[in-house]
Amino acid sequence: MTDQPDRTVLIEHALNAARHHVVAVIRPDDDLCFYARQARPDAVVTSLTAPDPAVVQQLEQLSREYPLPVVVFTERSDSAPLRAAVKAGVSAYVVDGLEPERVEPVLQTAMARFREFQALRQERDAALAQLSERKHIERAKGILMQRRGLAENAAYQVMRRMAMDRGKRLAEVAESIITAEEMLAQG
Repeated sequence: MTDQPDRTVLIEHALNAARHHVVAVIRPDDDLCFYARQARPDAVVTSLTAPDPAVVQQLEQLSREYPLPVVVFTERSDSAPLRAAVKAGVSAYVVDGLEPERVEPVLQTAMARFREFQALRQERDAALAQLSERKHIERAKGILMQRRGLAENAAYQVMRRMAMDRGKRLAEVAESIITAEEMLAQG
């Protein structure tokens, strides 16, 4: 994406020299997500005078719908656009530094940072899912303790036995117990 056609040629030559293939060149008013889905690039490299709010919005949408490493080469060092771009998922934001020999190392760094960030995001999501499952298991144990007058360990053993007998995960059994309790409470 570029609003500077003369710099587009410089970026294309630098990428081609580093044996990258440019799959599309688009303008800021083009639909970035559409082109990303169609062209399936490994990264997005942009050259903008300064990322305006519409471009930042497109980058946010891209980050949600089709996460990719994004490099922004810009001429302005205003802090507001920089913060907005980073918040939108930009992997590298380079001010006044578009030199052909810098394109490849900046791109490689952005791609490495993106992979690291994605790994951290996956770890976070897994930890949140595990925490959510644990909360459901604890809630289901509480329901069994109350309904059947069981001690905590006995309620847990009942749930484990149910999970083994049905070939389900403990969290799935907990969800079933919670759903049944909610249905009984409504009726």
